[in-house]
Amino acid sequence: MIYELIQNDLRPRYRGVVQAVIQGIEQFKLLPGQQLPTQRDLATELDMAVATVGRAYSELESQGFITSQVGRGTFVTAQRAASWGAASDAAAVIEMGIYRVPVPPLKAPLDSVLKALLTGSTDAQVFDGAPAAGRVDHRLALNEWVQGFGIGSTPDQLIVTNGGQHAAMCAISTLTHAGDLIATEMLTDPRMKSIVGYLDRRLVGIVMDEDGLIPDSLDAICREERVAAIYCTPRCQNPTNATLSMARRQELVDVARRHDIPIVESDIYGTVMPPDGILPIAALAPERTHFLTSLGRILGPGMKIGCVVSPLSAARRMQAGVAMSTGFATPIAAEIAARWIRDGTVEGMTQWQRAELRRRASVVSHFPLLATARAHPMSPHIWLTLPEPWRAEDFVDAAAAHKIAIAPTHSFVVGRRSLPHAVRLCIGSPANLIELEAACERLERILMTSPRISQDAG
Repeated sequence: MIYELIQNDLRPRYRGVVQAVIQGIEQFKLLPGQQLPTQRDLATELDMAVATVGRAYSELESQGFITSQVGRGTFVTAQRAASWGAASDAAAVIEMGIYRVPVPPLKAPLDSVLKALLTGSTDAQVFDGAPAAGRVDHRLALNEWVQGFGIGSTPDQLIVTNGGQHAAMCAISTLTHAGDLIATEMLTDPRMKSIVGYLDRRLVGIVMDEDGLIPDSLDAICREERVAAIYCTPRCQNPTNATLSMARRQELVDVARRHDIPIVESDIYGTVMPPDGILPIAALAPERTHFLTSLGRILGPGMKIGCVVSPLSAARRMQAGVAMSTGFATPIAAEIAARWIRDGTVEGMTQWQRAELRRRASVVSHFPLLATARAHPMSPHIWLTLPEPWRAEDFVDAAAAHKIAIAPTHSFVVGRRSLPHAVRLCIGSPANLIELEAACERLERILMTSPRISQDAG
């Protein structure tokens, strides 16, 4: 079966073996627990080097499709056979523009927590209101979670919010006033642009390089303009994937202290990263930093529970932002989040996310042009600088013609700066790895061609 599947495959031969096994699993020709041929036997059958088959088997094992057992052989893995997912309808659009993350299997933990809520809780625990900052037990659990990121906070500093976007809106609305100027990266999350516009504030973009926001550029802006707050994303920045070094974080803090400006630090995109020894800005400048995060990057966007950790002197003011917007975060969602933090479910789901993101990064890495993108193994998006003569808007249009949805690059640009010749690709958005690989194959083919000349090009 493997021999037949790769006969007309134009990819490198080891990729043909990889794809043949994956297709065999998806088509139920290879079943969970079924033993595969030895590397030597398959190499002989296919007339290729043993090392080539070994490379294919190693990749399949790293992605979780097979497992090798010393003395026994190589077998199809039951878990990945079930979770790989069916191929999508070829006529459907593959979404790589909307920021999504792969969601771990939730049925078992959800069944368990809902059963516990039904049997062990009173109506008041689930449906009553809560203080603007959130219930004490919920703040205790979330504070325990954020301390794992290096935040030396207390529950009195933490305010529970309805997700990360709500946390950002509360921070901006309480720290600044209408018409105020907020400094941020010159390429930033479109949702931040929407929040600032909705609240009648203004954004100024700070020049970036591959390592993120440049503190000297921030300092120059602060000398020229009255900046009311600094908003930054120091880990896996959206869209560029830049991560600020410790030295650069300290320089940013020095600028903020010099000009007496509060910092809003968004860590929403870094919640699945393993400890790397780099302290959050909130740990370097706890007296002026408001740390935002959310469980949505781990449990999926439907889990609308996040938090703001503020300096103790500003916590009551931050609570007012929640009180004026939603009154309080939804207690039943906060209760589920708190229980999952305490019983280890969140940690288990974090480990699942890390493994899934590695698998998706592995898929992308096998396409030479896409592999040049700025990526991070724990990020569900990549930032692809386009080869000449591609322009961002032309590439987005070409991808749409091939049924790939990509966010327009202008949506990330602060102010009226020129568009970079780059696009953000959300590799976490496709429903499964087959859909992601199909999208990558189409995009790679587009990159190898020349764009159509725009109607206004001359």
